[in-house]
Amino acid sequence: MGEKRKSRQKDGAAKKSKKSSKSLSTETAASIPYPTQVSGSSFCESTTRLTVTLAPANSSDHWAGICETLNGMLLRFVPQIRGVVLGYSNIKVLSKAALLYSDSPFGQLEVSAQLLLWRPISGMTLRGSINVQSPDHIGLLLWDTFNASIPASFIPKSKYEWRPFSDEELAAGKTEDTSSSEQSGDETEDSAKSDAEETPLKDSAKFGSGEWVIKGTSQGIGASGSLEFVVADVIRADNVLSVTGALH
Repeated sequence: MGEKRKSRQKDGAAKKSKKSSKSLSTETAASIPYPTQVSGSSFCESTTRLTVTLAPANSSDHWAGICETLNGMLLRFVPQIRGVVLGYSNIKVLSKAALLYSDSPFGQLEVSAQLLLWRPISGMTLRGSINVQSPDHIGLLLWDTFNASIPASFIPKSKYEWRPFSDEELAAGKTEDTSSSEQSGDETEDSAKSDAEETPLKDSAKFGSGEWVIKGTSQGIGASGSLEFVVADVIRADNVLSVTGALH
């Protein structure tokens, strides 16, 4: 009787451990805060009304003052427009004349312009070029302009894992860095052709000490040089936007 009770207790403990391991894996998968999926492009156009401040030097040429103001907005996040200004067109002057207030020598002019904006939203799917990999995060560059980061906590460990490079891979990367720096000064046609035909190796400077791979394989998720991810959060620092992403 005593042995039967012990065996039953062991079976019960084994079942509990299995249930707990399943619940842990479920909790881990559900811990990534995936936002509601949003379709569409992160680029948009918006016709916006703006108040342009004209300096006294531009009093005789208000177009120079308007373009100076709009150029100062390029590649900057403008809170009133809720986006990063990438370009402008179709400028229209709405005021008949610049207005002066009190004793200020600067005039106020109302204009409208069609602005091209970058306005990422949580839930959008974007693709970026990988520029760094580490156990803590994956860094990406979007359209060679904007930064994005995928923290390790937003990478599902049930699908991906961190694989450190072997000594041979690190040595191959360093050798490639040395050879590429030596060939950078050569501008002959032969060297240009050989560089184009060369198959790139793992770049230790780019990928650090390892890379993220599909779990159970050695296939790197950055093998193609780019990676698709879901926007989890959009962070504003001063006039710059950066994106926090998550992998499915």
